[in-house]
Amino acid sequence: MPAVVYALGEGGRKAPKEKISQGMLTAVGVGYLCKHNATLAAAEGGCQAEIGVASAMGAALVAEAMDTAPQVAANAAEAALEHHLGMTCDPVAGFVQIPCIERCAFGAVKAWTGYMIANNEIPANRRVDFDTTVSAMALTAKEMNSKYKETSEGGLAVSVTLC
Repeated sequence: MPAVVYALGEGGRKAPKEKISQGMLTAVGVGYLCKHNATLAAAEGGCQAEIGVASAMGAALVAEAMDTAPQVAANAAEAALEHHLGMTCDPVAGFVQIPCIERCAFGAVKAWTGYMIANNEIPANRRVDFDTTVSAMALTAKEMNSKYKETSEGGLAVSVTLC
């Protein structure tokens, strides 16, 4: 989210603060829906929840700040979240620096990509909606093995050797 806000504002598009504030309100709505219907916590749902939801929030923020239709914001959030489904949380040696920081950067890229895709399609033609994707994330989180949820017991966390 901070990278998306920076890119919208002083670091890039120079969007007015009022537009960014409106976008933040839309992002909060996306975050609330994810929290209420699934999870935002990596401990509960892996990185798909923590980074995926932040990316979806960022995509909705961009869409709102760019004055698109509400359906475009929902579609942008869906696209960003969809491409994080199934992502595990596997901090190497228990440190969030590896791979979390890079995943957050990619999440910001996916937020912009989700917005660009949604803004360049016919909103009503989107095959997968936001609610369905949130439901899929909730189910995936429930079925995900607990060692892939912020424990450093699976994935990269056990595959990387630190010297």
